Amino acid sequence: MIASAQAEEIVVIGPSPIGFKASVLDADELDRIGAQAPSEALNRFAGVNVQRNNGLENLPAIRSPVLTGGQSAGSFLVLEDGVPIRAAGFSNVNQLWETSLDFATSLELVRGPGGAAYGANAVHGLLDVRTPRALTPPSIALEFGGFGRASAVMRQTLPQEAPQNAATVFGLALETDAGYRAQSGLDRQALLMRHEDRLDDWDIDAAFAAQNLNQETAGFIEGENAFMNADLARSNPTPEAYRDTRLARARVTAKRDVSNWTLALTPFARFIETDLILSFFPSRAQEISRQTGAGVMARVIGDTLDFGLDLDFTRGGLSEFQTRSSVGTFTQGLHYDYVVDMTQIAAFAQTTFELADWRMVAGLRAEQINYAYDNRAPNSDVGRFRRVADREDSFDAVTPKLAASRAVWGGDVYLNLARGARPPQITDLYSLQTTQTPGQQQVETIDSIELGWRGQLFGAEIDLAAYHMDKRDSAFRNADGLTVTGAATRHQGVELSAAAPLGEAITLTGWLAFARHSYRFSDPSARLGEAIRFGDDIDTSPRWTGQVRALFAPTAAFEAELEWNVMGRYFTNAANSRRYDGHDLFTARARWRLNEHAWLSATVRNLTDAVYAERADFAFGQDRFFPGEPRNLTIGVTLK
Repeated sequence: MIASAQAEEIVVIGPSPIGFKASVLDADELDRIGAQAPSEALNRFAGVNVQRNNGLENLPAIRSPVLTGGQSAGSFLVLEDGVPIRAAGFSNVNQLWETSLDFATSLELVRGPGGAAYGANAVHGLLDVRTPRALTPPSIALEFGGFGRASAVMRQTLPQEAPQNAATVFGLALETDAGYRAQSGLDRQALLMRHEDRLDDWDIDAAFAAQNLNQETAGFIEGENAFMNADLARSNPTPEAYRDTRLARARVTAKRDVSNWTLALTPFARFIETDLILSFFPSRAQEISRQTGAGVMARVIGDTLDFGLDLDFTRGGLSEFQTRSSVGTFTQGLHYDYVVDMTQIAAFAQTTFELADWRMVAGLRAEQINYAYDNRAPNSDVGRFRRVADREDSFDAVTPKLAASRAVWGGDVYLNLARGARPPQITDLYSLQTTQTPGQQQVETIDSIELGWRGQLFGAEIDLAAYHMDKRDSAFRNADGLTVTGAATRHQGVELSAAAPLGEAITLTGWLAFARHSYRFSDPSARLGEAIRFGDDIDTSPRWTGQVRALFAPTAAFEAELEWNVMGRYFTNAANSRRYDGHDLFTARARWRLNEHAWLSATVRNLTDAVYAERADFAFGQDRFFPGEPRNLTIGVTLK
């Protein structure tokens, strides 16, 4: 089965973003992958390039370059069972691991701007992590691997007294990892509870999730081709670095039919607190951030018309303090200390109709985000850091969507026109540098056109898509760690996914993507390695990426898979003068059914023991790398 060739609509708590087809990784595929990091699962989708950093840290790319800083945080909307896991202005670059991926029964991805049901932050893509329904069969999975890794994931449906239709699923995940690199271990615990019931005319679906992460963080190693030095690869230049995160979120969805309509109400609440050392900056400053919020999603769902209202009220804060001596403009002492109250209100409507032989979908979303910023540090400039006085900021966005599809050539041809919007994140607006002016950033917008065909051809499942996207009012972090605003970029590409049986026992599956992500502005400023010329490639945007998998399943009791991941060469700086030459990685997996209830699995990652970089970067005048791990083995057993 090929995830990105699925033709299913994305399923959400409220209405589906009709016309925006979701690529799907199902439960069996997720079990086969046994992902140790979100990148292992997400990179099975065409056009996705999630780079793993250290531990559970990652940088995502979906029809985009690998984005960093606030750009990455607010360019991809991450949901769990249809509810955003973070408030729109408080996203985080590492939010993928914050989902209940340990227990997921499917991952559903929309590439490019999402449908009208979701707006803010669904710029380059939308991911929905689906958790188990209450009657999902119980299971326990144990894994042990190289570098001191061990994990246990348990899922149990709890028996209930009356009423008969009530049930609860309980999930618990434990993970420990000594780390490939020096002082880079982690411990993580995750909890999930989901309860389904019937109350009078209402169907009730309630969920609670919580996680705790304690991670030692290994920073970049520096120097030309440093990742090729075995001793450097295992070293940790930032042994003092760490990331500690606690989070909890809850939601209740109540649905009922009213005449020919379905009404769905989803109140939710969330809490996230993170304490980390900024190992990617020379400051090695401590940053503490937190957010507490609540809201409601209201949906009215009909046969051809859906509409809804979203409300979100979140208070968040950030403090940053540098204990080490000043390093250039990274000054010792307090950098920032502020609190922000955010109010988000959004309304949308979308309709589906027939036009000749075409199935049409039209949608419109309008939203407003208001920030009330309270500065708790002196209003002054310190080194490179600008602390502005209390202020209020408001942002509006209107995002139309139009989709069309029809049957042709034994499949479906489809056209998607969409606009995505990203309001400035609080770090964009209030963690300023002295080169910035308060209120300078605007709502980032992206206009996307996608044309594709999916169907069967010569016995193979095919999905071929081409896209063109233009983005305006963007911002990014340059090689000096400074924020550049008012940027414009272009994103173009072609993605081909295919799945074909080769006889009765072998299935060949894979995808290949060509993309060109380019600057549509010039910035000749003499920053370190960051003179930007109109038309140059954006850094960390390989033109070629791909994955091929051969699945051998001769019997129902055994299967083996060989996976080949292709990472093309890419520039590591904006001036296109530094480059990483790419790599090829192979992974082998096998599963044996021992009896009716037990499976044994084995995975060999980096089968050929290639020397490679998980991430290559250029900043502060240095080549920087997160080195890839050498060949390693994981053994697992699953009881169902």
